[in-house]
Amino acid sequence: MTNPDPTSIAGKTFPLRGSFGQVVVGAGAAGIAAARAAAAAGMATLLVDEHPLDPGLFGLDIPYLFGARLDAATRNAARMEERIVAARPDLLAAMEEGVEVALGVAAWGGFVKGVTSRAMARPLLGLADREAAWLVGFDRLTIATGARDVVLPFPGWTLPGVVGARGFDAALRLYGAFSGQRLAVLGGGALADGVVAAARAAGLDVALHRTTPARLRILGREEVAGIAWQDGAAWRETVCDTVVMAVDTVPMVDLPDVLGCAIAWDAARGGFAPALGEDGRASLPGVTILGDATGTAPMARAAWLDLALEEAETLVCACEEVGAGDLRALRPPRYLDAPGPQAGLAALGPLNQDQVKRLTRAGMGPCQGRRCREAVHALLSHDGPAPLASHRAPVRPLPLSVLAALEEDPALRANWTGWFGIAAQWLPHWEPAPADAEYIGGRLSPEDVVK
Repeated sequence: MTNPDPTSIAGKTFPLRGSFGQVVVGAGAAGIAAARAAAAAGMATLLVDEHPLDPGLFGLDIPYLFGARLDAATRNAARMEERIVAARPDLLAAMEEGVEVALGVAAWGGFVKGVTSRAMARPLLGLADREAAWLVGFDRLTIATGARDVVLPFPGWTLPGVVGARGFDAALRLYGAFSGQRLAVLGGGALADGVVAAARAAGLDVALHRTTPARLRILGREEVAGIAWQDGAAWRETVCDTVVMAVDTVPMVDLPDVLGCAIAWDAARGGFAPALGEDGRASLPGVTILGDATGTAPMARAAWLDLALEEAETLVCACEEVGAGDLRALRPPRYLDAPGPQAGLAALGPLNQDQVKRLTRAGMGPCQGRRCREAVHALLSHDGPAPLASHRAPVRPLPLSVLAALEEDPALRANWTGWFGIAAQWLPHWEPAPADAEYIGGRLSPEDVVK
């Protein structure tokens, strides 16, 4: 039977840049080992990693909190690729064993057969570099994207010079481009101890290592100049050019969530983490999750976040300028000049973090919530963990020029612009559509546009 809907994807193809038995996303130790094992088993294997990043993403703190503490060398993509290969020597072994390695390539989405995509012939992964976006087919997918930094929204946290533990590690070890000199490190345990040890090994000065939660103020105007902390009734301070937030990390679950893998709250694994079966297998057939993407250490951020969120003026979402008081009151964005519900969060009913995001715009900025997700979740979760704020593709910001380069089936391109057969969409809103307008291939005919 012929498909009566010309805009449906049923029966249409998606141009691919290759099909692989195994695709691995993330070229850390776990990802490289998985790719080498797949190649040894005779699978056509693709290993992708988003590093070296487009320099524009450093400013958005994607995927880590970099805090503008990378030097100008990061603008030289070829040099950065050399440094990354040097930092991960097993990449060369993987290439020699037949793994196709693509550096500087991000996975921005994944698409499998489901409720809204029954017509898909096979699972697809969306990839992109600085020039173009494309799709590849896969039989099996391994996600080894690791974890990202938890940000503490103490006053001054948006200043250049505030970095996360993962951001510091990437800048220092992976890129060899860390530009700070004198550090204050926040957090205890292995994460913070590792930061302190790495800093001292690199000849950096660790001015402060604060292991217990305290009220803090990060000092400076244009960038970090120091840090102050409450010690009993008094405040103490020290000079530094970098504050490393090494309190906690959280598994990166954006790609598993977009694919449709089950995600569950598990404080013992760092917060929201994939629900896994044996051997790291996700709830979605053919998908395996490895390494820190499966979970990190038990949560250590609660007391720090409670202190940071005490004041209503605390800026929680910097991209959209949403404060703690705005969230508690469900206050709409300031540019709307409108009040929120009189009862604030109490008026919301069953808590839904996506609904809070739509009402206040917290988490809807260009960083895609990476800097504020945990703080927003902590503020909403005093009566129990709030649901996960869902992710949508693309899970990495992509310029329109990159998305425009995505190849499409001509049959799809001819119809994607049609919205439910509304011919008038191509006319100015103040002009009525001619009664006899002819709707051709997703748009009005040229003669009708002129009428």
